[in-house]
Amino acid sequence: MNKKKIGIFIGIAMGIILFLLAALYGYRHYQIKRQVQERNQKGILLAFDDYNPDSWQEHFDLFDEYGVKVTFFVNLKKPDAFCAEAEKRGHEIGFHTAEHANLTEVSEEEFYEQAIAPIENFRSEGYELTSFAYPFGYYEEWMNEELLKYYKTLRGAWHFQGCYKEMLQGGFIEAYSIDNLHFESDEHFREEIGKLLDVLKDCDDGTVASLFSHAISGGDWCITADRLEILFQEAKKRDLVFYTFRELQ
Repeated sequence: MNKKKIGIFIGIAMGIILFLLAALYGYRHYQIKRQVQERNQKGILLAFDDYNPDSWQEHFDLFDEYGVKVTFFVNLKKPDAFCAEAEKRGHEIGFHTAEHANLTEVSEEEFYEQAIAPIENFRSEGYELTSFAYPFGYYEEWMNEELLKYYKTLRGAWHFQGCYKEMLQGGFIEAYSIDNLHFESDEHFREEIGKLLDVLKDCDDGTVASLFSHAISGGDWCITADRLEILFQEAKKRDLVFYTFRELQ
């Protein structure tokens, strides 16, 4: 091969390498930009409290159908088969005390046993367990300070609150119940949820709000599958996405 052909070959090779590097940089830049945009998208932190594994697991396919990931705040002393399946499906396991204790009515020793001692059981089996929801929404201010030594986010249960995602990185946020007992009918649910989601839609970029229920069923302290679908549909109309707590920590 003469020098001219070698030069042409080298030139072509260098051109291909430069093209590939530029394409790789462009793709990486696109990925970073997309991740930033996604994290700035307004959305909903949907959670289910207590421990209703059959009800929850029965509706995993419904969550998948709408691309919804949720946080299950469980009452357990150690993780079980449901926890494994939930995390495998992309959901988050959060904590709700070992036995759904009202933490404002227990001793400091029992507070530790209910809210802190089980953490090691979960983390030793690979569960991050970084989110905590107060049973009944009851707490005292000193509890926030103590629990934030062990968890990244604490959640209440009393009202609708739009908050910046940064509040999930070492803070407390409120949540709004969407249990059946608060709504007279599916249409009433659609109307009220629409109003709340309109408020969220009009908030600044990066704002989220926490909603919660318990079982997925027809009882008072539950939400029906039909109403969950209404929530998913109304959120999609407003370009709101669903996050787990851990995703934003």
